Amino acid sequence: MSGTGQLITSIMLVFTLVLAGCNAGSLGEGLESSSNPAPSQSLQGAANTTGANLGSEPSNTNAQTSEGQQVASLPTGKAVAFLPVSNAPQSAVTNLAKSIRDAASSSGVPVVASVQDGAQYQVKGYFSALEDGGGTLLVYVWDVLDRNNKRVYRINGQEQTSSRSSDPWGSVNSQMIDRVAQSTVAQLKSWLSTQ
Repeated sequence: MSGTGQLITSIMLVFTLVLAGCNAGSLGEGLESSSNPAPSQSLQGAANTTGANLGSEPSNTNAQTSEGQQVASLPTGKAVAFLPVSNAPQSAVTNLAKSIRDAASSSGVPVVASVQDGAQYQVKGYFSALEDGGGTLLVYVWDVLDRNNKRVYRINGQEQTSSRSSDPWGSVNSQMIDRVAQSTVAQLKSWLSTQ
């Protein structure tokens, strides 16, 4: 196995061990005990600081893509709310909030501000940017929680770039964030459509 392959395997193993140490529900307790905790950043708050609201327009009508194609929307009864994101700097959270909002809108996934605003599920994200041989690896996990904060589904993935920086987050670009948002929303929509 190559050095990069071993590094990725090691990272995924550590991530799996951290996540496995947490019971269904919030992973905050398991990550807070790590040696380098980072504050949670709210996607809702990030959206508000940029003048955009992540979830103010639930709809059960069809969404329209930028190419003008109609996409079947999920019913508002399957709305989601995004909770604060852990281990990501505010600049990344701000970009992620916009990308998630855009992807959800074009995919017909209803996003609202909170359970009180009609969210059936809450989505909590955990991110890590790491040096990976000749580049940077962005690893992400989203836990989908029910109204009782019990984890009912998990989405995870990674994005890689050949770019490097002394701070790995400095190499995470907007295209990587957009791909994370698109993949997340696509997987979320697929799961929600079975519920």
